[in-house]
Amino acid sequence: MPKTALHVGQVMNDALLPSDCYRNVLSDNDQIQMITADERVRRASLTGSEGVGAAVAAGHSLKESVLELGGSDPFIVLDSADPDATVTAAVKGRMTNSGQSCIASKRLIVVEDLYDEFVDLMTAKMSQFVAGDPVDSVTTMAPLSSEQAARDLMEQVEDAVAHGAKVHTGEHRADRPGAFVEPTVLTGVTEQMRACSEELFGPVAVVYSVANEDEAVALANDSSFGLGGTVVSEDIEKAQRVADRIDTGMVWINQATWTEPDLPFGGTKRSGVGRELGTEGVREFVNKKLIRTP
Repeated sequence: MPKTALHVGQVMNDALLPSDCYRNVLSDNDQIQMITADERVRRASLTGSEGVGAAVAAGHSLKESVLELGGSDPFIVLDSADPDATVTAAVKGRMTNSGQSCIASKRLIVVEDLYDEFVDLMTAKMSQFVAGDPVDSVTTMAPLSSEQAARDLMEQVEDAVAHGAKVHTGEHRADRPGAFVEPTVLTGVTEQMRACSEELFGPVAVVYSVANEDEAVALANDSSFGLGGTVVSEDIEKAQRVADRIDTGMVWINQATWTEPDLPFGGTKRSGVGRELGTEGVREFVNKKLIRTP
């Protein structure tokens, strides 16, 4: 992300925009809190971790802010005429950016009639990823953002296994240099495990079985996060009904959660406040001023 921001700055300079139109300030959490507390900063928008979000919010002093933080998106499968296509969508949703996405499909919630087949297909497809150099054409999974990120993810997996979760594939660091973790599929995850309540920011999928849509909604909402979500069903009215009951900022039907520049993006609960993108995102930073002449 810092390199991307620097590149954006260079593009603006190349376009001969005023030099103070866009500036990059590379800083840590403490510095961010100090910057946002400064009276010259009128508003702040953040995409990042809960920790950084808390630092920004604490420094606002009644300033407007948009916070897009973590997520643990549910991918609910109520029925499917094509289980293979459904699992392919789930894998794509889970493995975007090697699983390092706030809107990745992290909790796969499947009705019991489809559960066994879903887990088998998910396991097979997750096992096919090839870890390697991102610029190599045979690579289908890049490394995590840092060695610390890989260690943190492995601690969450090891905690789940130690408390009885079943591993269908993965569980280990990939056998190659770099911050790689094997694509992993877990079932039997319970409330005693960190994987149940924490965001898994990497290639680890947790699959749950539910009896019906009521159980699916209850499980989807049993999270401190509320960013995005997916509902899969041949019955669009049913999918829309379930989507309306999910406590998240966004729900996509028959497609893993995604983002488009013209659609508002944001969540509820610990996933943040406010909206980015679209007209809603523009309005977040517009002063709604009233001038009345009696």
